[in-house]
Amino acid sequence: MLDFLNNEIVASVIKSIILIFILLTIFAYMTLIERVVLARMQGRLGPNRAGPFGMFQPLADAIKMAFKEQLVPAQAKKFIYMLAPVISIVVALSAFAVIPIGMPWSGDVSKRGPWDPFIGDVNIGLLWLLAMSSLAVYGIVLGGWSSGNRYSLLGALRSAAQMVSYETSMGLALGGILMFSGTLSMVGIVQMQRDMGIWFVVAQPLGFVIYAIAGVAEVNRAPFDLPEAEQELTAGYLTEYAGLRWSLYQMSEYINMITVSAVASTLFFGGWSFFGLENIAPILSVVFFVIKVAFFLFIFMWLRATLPRIRYDRLMMFGWQFLLPLAALNAVITATTVALHLPWFVSGIAGLLVIVVVLFLVRRYEVIKGLRFEEDSKKGKLVLPATVRLVKFEASAPSNGSTEKDTTPVQV
Repeated sequence: MLDFLNNEIVASVIKSIILIFILLTIFAYMTLIERVVLARMQGRLGPNRAGPFGMFQPLADAIKMAFKEQLVPAQAKKFIYMLAPVISIVVALSAFAVIPIGMPWSGDVSKRGPWDPFIGDVNIGLLWLLAMSSLAVYGIVLGGWSSGNRYSLLGALRSAAQMVSYETSMGLALGGILMFSGTLSMVGIVQMQRDMGIWFVVAQPLGFVIYAIAGVAEVNRAPFDLPEAEQELTAGYLTEYAGLRWSLYQMSEYINMITVSAVASTLFFGGWSFFGLENIAPILSVVFFVIKVAFFLFIFMWLRATLPRIRYDRLMMFGWQFLLPLAALNAVITATTVALHLPWFVSGIAGLLVIVVVLFLVRRYEVIKGLRFEEDSKKGKLVLPATVRLVKFEASAPSNGSTEKDTTPVQV
């Protein structure tokens, strides 16, 4: 009676609905988790009033967004203005279609069923992901342009330029994975790591660092959140959005974070595998995958709490003049290793050496230019960068008639 459930199309549709529900639920509680994590890092409490431990805060936010007034600017291109957030969320959800979140339920990767924990195993899975990540910028660009607001348009243009800058580096960084695995299938890449007995991060440390930086820039997260830059552009492409339309953009950002974390886990950290322990029970493979993704999501939150937004010209310079040459160098190193049939650790060691040399040169540059705090071993004092000066100021006389003046040094 239920044989139709074993049909691949029916199974894929049902799995898609389940995945969309899971992703939207995770998005809701990621907003709560991020606010709590940021609060703890900054010495605050975070949401703790709506329900026990603030667990009902996402529900309260959803009700607020649902009943918030929906305004359309008079100068907006109405159809595109309303369509743009939908494009962003659809593209964000579609990117997850080719990511395997666990091993086949049979326990044998050679025997796959319609209900295995991935929607599609296509032989161009990685190209699908790159295509979806490139299309994500269309929702932002169209939303900014159609709003009829100059700040929104500037934010949209920033997002487009940022995507072009970092998408190139990301593609080159992932090229090393393709050279080692010989396949574009995400399932095949995970299986290749199992066959080689390694995670590709040890063979591609430089590629992983480049992908991680480019991935943060791709989803417009701090310190690369220039398209919305509230101090400069009010809210950038989001300026004229509110309520449910604004929340769709918020959903797409968080789901893109999950996608970037899932891709990093799949390509560089073995995906759902964990050195054979997943063979004990197939459900453990899903647990391992979720733990890896959660770790990268925590890194996203940590970066937001730690790093300030960088200047836009430095963002572009970093992408074109720094990250892109390193990605090209990583591709050359990997191609040489594969072409000469050298062991995988040759590429790994070379990548680590490049990272160490780059960090040394960056530190040296900052010391020479006076951009870094240094310890004076002779005097035992902290030497301030040339860009920081200590000045003294005299406060106005107190109202009680006292003539004492405050000459406390202030760091500016």
